[in-house]
Amino acid sequence: MNSDTRRSLLELERFLTEAIRVNPVLTPDDVKPHLLVRQILDELSLKRFIWIGNQTFVPNRMVFTVPNLRPAKLEELEVLFNSIVFTKMVYDYIAGSGFRLLEPLVVEIRPTVAAAGAPTHCSVSFEWASPAEPAEGLAVTVDEQAGRILEVKGVKPQIPRLARLTALNGEVYRSPFIITKRTTFLGRLRTVLDLKSGEVLRRNDFVYARHDQSGSPNKSVSRQHASIVFDSGDFYLFDTGSANGTAVERAGQSIETPPGDATGIRLEDGDILRLGTALIRFELDPPVTELPDVATEGETVPEEANLTAGNLTVRVMRSEILFETSKVLDSE
Repeated sequence: MNSDTRRSLLELERFLTEAIRVNPVLTPDDVKPHLLVRQILDELSLKRFIWIGNQTFVPNRMVFTVPNLRPAKLEELEVLFNSIVFTKMVYDYIAGSGFRLLEPLVVEIRPTVAAAGAPTHCSVSFEWASPAEPAEGLAVTVDEQAGRILEVKGVKPQIPRLARLTALNGEVYRSPFIITKRTTFLGRLRTVLDLKSGEVLRRNDFVYARHDQSGSPNKSVSRQHASIVFDSGDFYLFDTGSANGTAVERAGQSIETPPGDATGIRLEDGDILRLGTALIRFELDPPVTELPDVATEGETVPEEANLTAGNLTVRVMRSEILFETSKVLDSE
């Protein structure tokens, strides 16, 4: 380990230690920063795979397994691990170690019930999206024993027409975001929990971070704010229980949809969606015709492509649909 990567890990541990110290809900027993940082080091050392041009890639999904914690603590962990500072530090460590990413980092909080006597602090693993798993982005097939990536494919969308959402204000986990599913949920925090039972109520797709600053657009977005449903060739916006309203701004007019309305608003290319005071641009992409493999082992990647820095746009469809991995670090 060189001095830069060692420094990155120390900074990451210091950040976690301080963040937990000032957090009124979390304790060092919930996270154990030293052990978590060591796990990140071990996981990325074990789960590195060679692909085109003998470049080393690591999985982009950071899965935090959290046993026996109250819903309030789970929410605090999601906020912490999705923070710009934390994800930027992980990016820096990955880049400093000479590893690359195929896509931007995705953080998942996975609550579990631990057996009696098992550790109660959270742990982390790095995972690829399974080819059989319904998800946007890329599916990666690997040979664990040989430590090689065998195939990278764009996941087939659930719908024949795609659209994209771009946040115009506020802080979201990922923007632009490509709609590939029949139902896309919009709201604050990714995992919406029943704060009494801990039951997962839903998982948001276009996700606003939690902000405590007065006047932040994020504060006006509810946990279960809205959904976009693809039906019979069109996209419709529904309010799924917001506190501050849902509307579409179009040609100088504001079209509102009340909570529980079964009709929704049919969306048009260029519409501005308003969730409270948060604004999102809605854009239609050309119809999907075919989704070929991104690349196979025999192909080459241009020298200027730097996947770790997140500045490569991966073309995965002949219809010019782009799964963008750009602007990740630039936006931070």
